[in-house]
Amino acid sequence: ASAMKPITLCLALAGTAAFLVAVLLTVVDIALRSVSTLTVHGLTDLVTLCTMIGAMLAIPYGFVTDQQVSIDIFTGRLSARTQTGLRLFAALLGLVFLAGVTWFATGQMLTEYGYGDRSQSIGIPMVWYWVPLLVGIGLAALVNVWLAARELRALVRG
Repeated sequence: ASAMKPITLCLALAGTAAFLVAVLLTVVDIALRSVSTLTVHGLTDLVTLCTMIGAMLAIPYGFVTDQQVSIDIFTGRLSARTQTGLRLFAALLGLVFLAGVTWFATGQMLTEYGYGDRSQSIGIPMVWYWVPLLVGIGLAALVNVWLAARELRALVRG
């Protein structure tokens, strides 16, 4: 359990670095266009890939740190045991949803890999756009297994 937070934090920081790269590439492109006819070749492909990396790698950390959206005005009035049960239910729902997304995304990634699809501007293999999604969503599903186990233990202990 204690290893979950540092691992997901490292991934979230890597995602943040990817967002930073996207911003820097965009700024460089704007600067180049302002003073010359040069551009960052493949900017759209690169920014899209960086955005996928940034967004997907942050998701597991959000689950580990309990930063997902919740409506405390309703649940805050419930008993501690009921709140634990609701957290267990939410973790199980999250697990089912994220496992389903991982399953279907894997199929789509394998299809695109089989076709040899590439990005339009600079020909990045489309499989590289799917890897961060699968890593982020797959790890988020595993985090929900951990969360469900934690809440189930809390319910059993009373």
